Amino acid sequence: MSELTVLLPAYNEEGNLEALVERWQEFVLPLREKYSLSLHIASINDGSIDNTRSIGEMLERKYNNFTLVNHNKNFGLGEAVKTAVTYALKSRPHSKYVCLMDCDNTHDPKYIIDMLDEICIESETGHADVIIASRYQKGACVQGLSKYRLFMSKCAKLVYRFLFNINGVTDYTCGYRLYSREVLTRAYKHFGEKMVEEQGFSCMAELLYKLNIINASFKEIPFELRYDYKQGKSKMNVVKTAVSSIKLAFRLCKLKNNI
Repeated sequence: MSELTVLLPAYNEEGNLEALVERWQEFVLPLREKYSLSLHIASINDGSIDNTRSIGEMLERKYNNFTLVNHNKNFGLGEAVKTAVTYALKSRPHSKYVCLMDCDNTHDPKYIIDMLDEICIESETGHADVIIASRYQKGACVQGLSKYRLFMSKCAKLVYRFLFNINGVTDYTCGYRLYSREVLTRAYKHFGEKMVEEQGFSCMAELLYKLNIINASFKEIPFELRYDYKQGKSKMNVVKTAVSSIKLAFRLCKLKNNI
């Protein structure tokens, strides 16, 4: 049976990991019945200094469809994403689709149904390679985020849209996405270990743009981002992320011009 592999990069998520994995377990039967997909969940513990690792080890004992992958120290989201994608491609040979999402309970697994429905649709231009849970599609909303963070998010959206202008994309930074295995395989063959080079949160825009370089196709679905469900402090340095995002945008534009 083909598999949906869910990847959860985690740093100090002791208050969120177990609840998120438990929520995903509710979709084992629907995924099998509707899409003929088994479910496997992998969390990449990026050197957490709280109880994330011990909780992950407990979940491995409890569920045969959960794997914990550990970094000995904190390398940043970019390295965790790289490890996650490499794990899916090299260790999950039956994985047909790969879902990457935040591990802080701000993303609800229920949207996987809408994402799978979209990625399975065949249109005149073919099917999409990547489905993005977008904060900017009609019907989407954001709960529990400060006005300052909302403002910075919208600024990032405008910068990326102006510089990249990827067809079908309005949300360049949200980490909740569904990828086909085929498109990730093509990207890995093209970029190798340089598929993800950014260490911080801007790695999500980097991965998106590099997929665009290899002619991936994109669709978006609206979703509800729930920061009010998050346990623990945010790991994002907003100013640092904004600066690195702008630098990344210009670097990636140069990258495409050189191809």
